[in-house]
Amino acid sequence: MPVAQLDTGVDLYYESHGQGEPLILIPGTGFSGDVWDLYQTGALAKKVNVITFDQRGCGRTSATPGVYTIEDMACDVASLMNVIGIESAHVLGHSMGGRMAIALALSHPRKVRSLFLAAAGSGTAARPGEECVAGLPYRMVDELVRMGFEQYVRAEFFDTTTYFTNPFLQTEPAHVQKFYDVAWASHAKWEPFVRLVMARHTWDATHRLGDIKAPTLVVVGDNDDVGSNHVKQAVALSQKIPKAENFVFKGQSHGFFWQAPEETNAMILEWVAKNSR
Repeated sequence: MPVAQLDTGVDLYYESHGQGEPLILIPGTGFSGDVWDLYQTGALAKKVNVITFDQRGCGRTSATPGVYTIEDMACDVASLMNVIGIESAHVLGHSMGGRMAIALALSHPRKVRSLFLAAAGSGTAARPGEECVAGLPYRMVDELVRMGFEQYVRAEFFDTTTYFTNPFLQTEPAHVQKFYDVAWASHAKWEPFVRLVMARHTWDATHRLGDIKAPTLVVVGDNDDVGSNHVKQAVALSQKIPKAENFVFKGQSHGFFWQAPEETNAMILEWVAKNSR
């Protein structure tokens, strides 16, 4: 698949599968587009045109030097759309990808047909506790220093309920290992990872959520309360985005795409169909 030379200065790897309504999938912090290939890309491409990509600093996309911002990465998406000739698309953002989707909807509203905000947030103002302050949170710095980068990433998959609930971790270790193997193989390395996390923790658009015009669905797992607590962040999104719809996944955490793929894919396709042109 091709690499797009964007006017943002990034050489961005992307893939396009299927036909029909365009659906852009934006992954979370440090992940490449490969994470969607486990359960989403093939299944969704039977009904819609799925576009996936590696974020700057991840996988086969260039790791540009200097500061990363959520706005810059949203511009990467807008520039990619220009390169491949898509005027507007349904945009699904997971975790930090949801922040990019929000920034895209605010800066380039005509490019967004609908928003699917999955386990996302609007920035530091909607975070609970100490993490409401902009900048890298003490919790994360402490864990990175104590464990080291590779162990920190691995622990999120196997030793915490960040992505999977405890019952799933105990009964489906092969599925957890499969997801980790795919994600880690093209995960951002240390330097771009830190820049991505800095972008995530210094951005805030909570005060601008009322300006979003696109139909929006906010989805979160009811167990997604580790660290920065995405359940509380989802409440802020639902309350502040005009006419936003919301869905709480029972018995799910941050990784419901990979723990409950069939239910998640059905929800995505239903949402796209509901907001198709």
